[in-house]
Amino acid sequence: MNYDSLSETILQDLKEEIAIINNPEIDPETRRYNLEIVLREVGEQAYEVVYQMNAWDMDIDYLNGKTINDAYYGLAKNISDSISVGGKSNIDAQIEEWLSNQILKAQYDAFWNAKEYGKFPTVTRTARANCCDWCREVVGTFVDPSGDVFRRHDRCKCEIRTSGWRTNNGLYSGERKAWKFQG
Repeated sequence: MNYDSLSETILQDLKEEIAIINNPEIDPETRRYNLEIVLREVGEQAYEVVYQMNAWDMDIDYLNGKTINDAYYGLAKNISDSISVGGKSNIDAQIEEWLSNQILKAQYDAFWNAKEYGKFPTVTRTARANCCDWCREVVGTFVDPSGDVFRRHDRCKCEIRTSGWRTNNGLYSGERKAWKFQG
């Protein structure tokens, strides 16, 4: 399943929440601290949902994932500083890429946990129209991929699908209701 497509369901809510917090009348430290909180909470929720969906599919639902990385600190600073420094036009793209990376990290963690426990998951990378040469070189379906298959560059829209035992045996179609922002 292309789990990145699920981010669209919470992205608008996240952007609205950030717009409320990123008020120039709020003290910059308070603004940044609250942005860190909302980004961490949303990132952890997205990671957990995607990890658990992958874990169930890969028959490792007894394992927990790691967690999101701490990139939300830098993103919160960029968003908060955009009020005084400028650059607000690039903020939406940064938020989208950050959320996409948290989802991808959950897929990556579940994939490698499954491999470590003797499962045989696959990862399929599909290039989108107008993709770059680097992306075209890591396109394919893999059972033992290099780490590059899970990497993305800025504004990369390649589709990265992970699948496990249940998908490969027709027990899991990958269809699941999208989650709603719990903020």
